[in-house]
Amino acid sequence: MLRSRTLVLAAAAAALATAPRASAQAVHYHVIKTIPLGHTRADYLTLDPAGRRLYGLGDKVVDVDNDQIVGTVEGGGGGYAIASDLNRGLVRNGVVFNLKTLAVEGKLDTHGDGIRYDPVTHKAFTWEDAKSWEVDMRTGKLVGTTPIGDGLESGVADGRGYLFLNVEDSGFVQRVDTRTYAIGPVFKVAGCGHAQGLSMDTETRRLFMACDTNVMVLDANNGSVVARIGVPSRADMNCFDPVTKLVFNPNRVDSTVTVIHEDSPSAFRVVGVFRTGGGARTCAVDPKTHKLYVFYYEGTSRENFQLTAAVLAP
Repeated sequence: MLRSRTLVLAAAAAALATAPRASAQAVHYHVIKTIPLGHTRADYLTLDPAGRRLYGLGDKVVDVDNDQIVGTVEGGGGGYAIASDLNRGLVRNGVVFNLKTLAVEGKLDTHGDGIRYDPVTHKAFTWEDAKSWEVDMRTGKLVGTTPIGDGLESGVADGRGYLFLNVEDSGFVQRVDTRTYAIGPVFKVAGCGHAQGLSMDTETRRLFMACDTNVMVLDANNGSVVARIGVPSRADMNCFDPVTKLVFNPNRVDSTVTVIHEDSPSAFRVVGVFRTGGGARTCAVDPKTHKLYVFYYEGTSRENFQLTAAVLAP
């Protein structure tokens, strides 16, 4: 009886040990809904898991529990910093708004491209070329214009008071202290080409860098390249699900998304390449439902294009 029980426990332990791998092997994302948004433009997507809303589809705000538009941010568009702990949002063009009501609370003199919220300092950072703006999200006020780099693209906050930012044309990643604005170290990534999308597993300290034809996995502590995964094209913004340990890289060139599983901090593998319905180049993922959100344009000219958001589910 004791030997039998031991064998059963051993088998159960083995099953648990292989469960994440089996789950990752079984992943299959497919489009479950499209949301027409009309003749408008979008850039970066930001999902607020606490408030259950998606931002970045022009001025439209989507409820991610029912995948329907629930309102607009007047003057909104492009990129958003979401401080769910303070019930305040910032659009990269300086619009400050209430997350619950979507009411505009102010307009700041910013005109950034990339944008990110740091929960440690409660500041939002936005940047374009060599210019940067720092906003205290507790007050909704501009508190600084200290440069934090030049030629920056995407960025991610590590939850420890640092931003990691891609230097696009150089194919580098740099770290910025969100308290002092000090820049460094800079990680020079050989063979990246242009660096655009950047996401992070803050638990394992792994950066996922969208390069020309690779997703580069970097150790955030020392900048070493842990893995190099081939993809059809770079993403303006990739995204990471911390629950399923899946990395998503939208490939605009062939209207697909490459899905990569983090088996361990040192092992990564492609678990699927799935159709998105259009030439998507950015994404956001909901860690609760694991749904993936992308957008693309339909039409033949600047005059008749239409923005469409697509919802993909496993």
